[in-house]
Amino acid sequence: MRKTYQMVEKALVARLLKGDPKPGSTLESERDLAQRFSVSRATVREALQKLQNSGWISVQQRHCTVVNDFWSQGDLELISSITRNSEDFPPELASHLLELRVQFAPDYARRAVENNAAALAEILARADKVRNCAGALVKYDWELHIAMAVMSGNRIYPLILNSFSSVYSKLRAALFTREEYRQQARKYYREMLQAAGTGNAILAESITRAAMKLRLDSFQLQFGGMQGLPAPA
Repeated sequence: MRKTYQMVEKALVARLLKGDPKPGSTLESERDLAQRFSVSRATVREALQKLQNSGWISVQQRHCTVVNDFWSQGDLELISSITRNSEDFPPELASHLLELRVQFAPDYARRAVENNAAALAEILARADKVRNCAGALVKYDWELHIAMAVMSGNRIYPLILNSFSSVYSKLRAALFTREEYRQQARKYYREMLQAAGTGNAILAESITRAAMKLRLDSFQLQFGGMQGLPAPA
């Protein structure tokens, strides 16, 4: 069960995502917010501190709270805050996250083959034994990508993936409920096994770019018209 301040935080995040109030505007006072949510000012203050830590707002002198231009000034913590507080994760934002992975996944796949093709091939060889259900494939797909990110030698890649782990898992689960998308993933694993087995890093990069683009296209086709994805648990 969510704590009281988390209820306030969640409600304010929902408003801010809708542009209420807009960046540069001031948020209601602690007293007004306490009355609105029927909670103590201490509870409101705790919620506002969480929002400030995530980059949504800035609490200035005399307790004036200004809404930040969070899309321009925020960082990864903002995504974590949205994930924690959104009942329906915005499809447009989910699509942007998948677009981001199209850019960096090919690089960590190539580097993984260059640095440790044998270890990567060993992981990929296990794909055929993974049960053909959404849960099992979500778990395996995550383990594969985080392993490639680590093997790449770029310490930032695992940090990025871990920051979005619950979101990516939810996106995979939404896609892998359908057989055609599970087969797309298995085709990617087979092709990557061939690339890793032959030590062909450039091929691994090309295969991964195509696979991540296909996954993005599949997501947009299936969820583009929906109001929102269920928020990651």
